[in-house]
Amino acid sequence: MSTKISVYADRLIEAGWLIAAITVPVFFNVYSSRTFEPDKITLLRSIALVMAAAWIVKVLDEGFHRPPGEAWGAWLRGRLTGTPLALPTLLLVGAMLLSTVASISWQQSLFGSYQRLQGTYSFLSYIVIFFLAVQGLRQREQVERLVTVAIVTSIPVTLYGVLQNLGFDPLPWQGDVQRRIASTMGNSIFVAAYLIMIVPLTLGRLVQTVSTTLAADDPPTSSFLLIPFYVLVLLSQLVAIAFTLSRGPW
Repeated sequence: MSTKISVYADRLIEAGWLIAAITVPVFFNVYSSRTFEPDKITLLRSIALVMAAAWIVKVLDEGFHRPPGEAWGAWLRGRLTGTPLALPTLLLVGAMLLSTVASISWQQSLFGSYQRLQGTYSFLSYIVIFFLAVQGLRQREQVERLVTVAIVTSIPVTLYGVLQNLGFDPLPWQGDVQRRIASTMGNSIFVAAYLIMIVPLTLGRLVQTVSTTLAADDPPTSSFLLIPFYVLVLLSQLVAIAFTLSRGPW
């Protein structure tokens, strides 16, 4: 039975992955030495730590639950085989930890390089958010909320990229961000790699809205506003991907 503490912990965990989806793509710091990746990853690490702390509080409050009469071994195997990518993810975690222990510079392997901080610590932060999202996304409303956040967050990323291409970027970057936009990611390939994950969500939401509108006898006025909105967002995403001139994402 869920207590108030567990309910608050669940809400904090969900707020964590929503905040990560909102802040990490758009955040950068022009006053830091690296501006983009280390700052984004530091932010993501902090969010993951808060989510992990909330999960620990929830477990201490509720404890682990399994169906009556089922052994712990069978319950764990069921959770691993019943959750897509759970077992491969754990195997990847094991490989990362083994590589870190066997590294000739385990400190750098653990914390990452100065330029990007892409070490085991950052990787484990991704895994924490992944597993907490897997166990927490149980209702359709939660999924729709996450999709909406992802679509809306892509708007400033695409608009900033378009402004860069048009030559209206107010920030004096050292590199050429007009021919190949870098937007809020600091790297053309990163921009396109992010947007190609959001385009299917936007297209799916557009198709869903059109289908619902056509099937309804008296569709709400909001539907006629949402359809052109999703069309514009989708077009802006595709234009921004084109402006990156990145072959890999295409």
